[in-house]
Amino acid sequence: MRALFFTFCLFFCLTGSFTSQAQEAVPDQVASDKVDRPKNKWYAPDYVVAQHAGLIGILAAGIGYDFGKHDRTNAELMYGFTPNYGFKNTTHTFTTRVYYQSHPKPLFKDVKISWIKAGAGISMTIGEQFETFFPKKYPDGYYIWPTATRILPFVGSSLGREFKGRNRPVYGEFYGEIGSSEVMIIDKYRNKGISIPDILNLAIGVRVSL
Repeated sequence: MRALFFTFCLFFCLTGSFTSQAQEAVPDQVASDKVDRPKNKWYAPDYVVAQHAGLIGILAAGIGYDFGKHDRTNAELMYGFTPNYGFKNTTHTFTTRVYYQSHPKPLFKDVKISWIKAGAGISMTIGEQFETFFPKKYPDGYYIWPTATRILPFVGSSLGREFKGRNRPVYGEFYGEIGSSEVMIIDKYRNKGISIPDILNLAIGVRVSL
């Protein structure tokens, strides 16, 4: 876990130097991304997304909508699963995420970087070890809410570029996130022996505009 955490930080440092060089070379270039892109119908998703890890399943996928100024705010509905030697013991996680993503800046050639991606999600996990309601075997106050529900804050960055599509350009992104959960944060607060890297997790994913 700690190795992944420091690898992710190293990635930030390296891409930072590339970004400064790209901005000097192309000072007036405006990243197109999905700014003012033709919108789909209100009920149609704007993109599809797939993610590995991040406390929402070993593999998760779903749809997303962008809105707000220049479509910088995003909402996603995702389903994830974590297998455990048989369908009966597999956990199924349903997650809603809302986050803000900064405007992409030129990095190198056609690749752009969004430095800031910050938000939170709320998940509901179905599995034998998760309780949808407060279990009677635990004393009052032992859990803040049922163990099946989690609040998942996260921050990250993304790399993307535009590809030629059939009817209009398609924007694809690869992203990385560092996140946690409210349970891990509370455990850190209660137990000073837990280090910050111990409550963090790394997730990677891709998303493609529709």
